[in-house]
Amino acid sequence: MKNVYRVLGILSIILLMSCNREPSLQKYFVDHQGDNDFIAVDVPSSLLSTETIQLDKEEKEALESVKKINFLALPLKQSNQDKFEKESTTIKNILDSDTYETLVRFGSNGIKGVLKYEGEEDDIDEIIIFATDQKKGLALIRVLGDNMRPEKMAMLMKSVEKGKINLDAFKSIADSIDFD
Repeated sequence: MKNVYRVLGILSIILLMSCNREPSLQKYFVDHQGDNDFIAVDVPSSLLSTETIQLDKEEKEALESVKKINFLALPLKQSNQDKFEKESTTIKNILDSDTYETLVRFGSNGIKGVLKYEGEEDDIDEIIIFATDQKKGLALIRVLGDNMRPEKMAMLMKSVEKGKINLDAFKSIADSIDFD
């Protein structure tokens, strides 16, 4: 019986030691969805119905590879300047882990941002966009999917620019967010 307890004790220690203590982006989203300072929106792919959109086969495949979009924003106010700095640093630390690969960094007119991904270059599981604006706040967007390919996502963005995909659902969300 003592051997059973020893084995269970050793297994418990190994299990506890193997747990990843690093914060994850998913945990960050979950932890901040109930925070009144944040604006959180989860958009299912069903809002992007491929049946009502005129897309070619490759554009349709790209759109169907998107499963869900998570949006989290912290509008900047005088009362939450310290929280803005703390949360920006926390998100940067999470995104600087080896889990995410950087696609591009961007910035202009006080806006800084980064586009990252998780997965393989030809089989992306998650695309992350993180942007901060010293006047408006921060925004964190996760695009979750299966078998997302960079070239198809770029094609999909061109379809959006051409007006082939109606983003009224996203525009109404954006309009409801008051960053002032």
